[in-house]
Amino acid sequence: MPGIRGWIMLAGLSCLGAVLVLPAPEGLSPQGWRVSGLAALMALWWVSEAVPLAATALLPLALAPLLQIAELGEVAGAYSDPLILLFLGGFLLARAIEHWHLHRRIARGLIGLAGQQPGRVLAAVMLATAFLSLWISNTASAMVMAPIAAGVAQGREPRFAAALLLGVAFSATIGGIGSLIGTPPNAIFAAYSARVLEVQVGFAEWAAVGMPVALVLLVCAWGVLALATPGLRDVAALDLPAQAGPGWSRGERRLAILAGFTAALWIARPFLERVWPDLPLSDAGIAMAAAVLLFALPAGQGGRLLDWDTAKGLRWDILILVGGGLALAGLMDGAGLVDWIGDRVSALEGLPVVCLVLVIAALIVGLGELASNTAMAAIFLPVAGAVAQAMGVEPMQIVLPVALAASVGFMLPVATPPNAIVFGHDAVNRTAMLKAGAPLDLIGVVVAAGLGLLLGPLVF
Repeated sequence: MPGIRGWIMLAGLSCLGAVLVLPAPEGLSPQGWRVSGLAALMALWWVSEAVPLAATALLPLALAPLLQIAELGEVAGAYSDPLILLFLGGFLLARAIEHWHLHRRIARGLIGLAGQQPGRVLAAVMLATAFLSLWISNTASAMVMAPIAAGVAQGREPRFAAALLLGVAFSATIGGIGSLIGTPPNAIFAAYSARVLEVQVGFAEWAAVGMPVALVLLVCAWGVLALATPGLRDVAALDLPAQAGPGWSRGERRLAILAGFTAALWIARPFLERVWPDLPLSDAGIAMAAAVLLFALPAGQGGRLLDWDTAKGLRWDILILVGGGLALAGLMDGAGLVDWIGDRVSALEGLPVVCLVLVIAALIVGLGELASNTAMAAIFLPVAGAVAQAMGVEPMQIVLPVALAASVGFMLPVATPPNAIVFGHDAVNRTAMLKAGAPLDLIGVVVAAGLGLLLGPLVF
């Protein structure tokens, strides 16, 4: 007998089979009807992880031509979208940072500025983790910071140790919201906006929205953890070890300069384009140039800043997953399924936009606690766009808050990799995570929806 995942796998295949034998609903083209079956199959497999997420993301390549929905070349274009190239460059930069342990030096330096008061130490740990998550994966930043936090809390009151470790998990997730390369849902949103909404979202444009959301959530997370740790101010001052160590190596210095220059170009690109409108500069191009320089520049102490043996271990599955989400969204739009869904939800026209955004954001956060937030973004963004079209509102008003909410997940160990990482520590149990994470999930929904609605029109 198949297990629950086996039954869900069969259910997804049954959905696809059903659209092949049943007639299309009124107003929906045969291609759109077949896309709906493909979307149902991918959604069920993504939510259940019946097969690996990246493998499910390859289904449009395999099935769209067979179902006569689109040509293979048309579908394949989604897997080489400029935003995916931006992510690839960001991943390579992150691998170099990890290879040279530059992230550890930055983390220890930030914590060293905290002083000895426990509340300030908690804030410093969270700030350091969030800063790292702007540039490297939230999984990597949590793996770096969790041992540091555990070492700081060693021998201290258990609730303080739990607060520090939960602070690492929560801020690793929050930091990713602030950067376009910080978490996959951000890239899915940017590529969807460019392909479907014809709105270009670059590194600087996203930061104008994502950074305020991340900062507000970071402060809220610190407050929640402080409230969940009674007597935090009464904990004895911490005797933090000095972080003095060997000086910066040549490789670290050169990598820090290259990474800083890359980030500066990403941030300054919109301003440079205003000064030189014909300047052929793009975020993906900057990322690719930085990636090539990583392999070309000598480290000054033997070897290059990055070698292929180190680079080949990056998260190729995330790139495929993002491409699959974009391919599905493109098929839904091209086959008329998005328009058809929009016509069917016309009853929502009288609902205030704020209420609608809150409902969708709460739904995606709730489901994201049990399934991949990347998969949730890939599933919900086209639907949110269709709902916006039906209501006659600017799609960005709904799609942007939904994309921000897709990264929220603090309540369960399975919600995000950082949650799972700290859950393995003796000081963190399910009750502690639930007690702090549940209110933070609610706060995250409100912050994502509120600031998304407020800042979106100002930026885009």
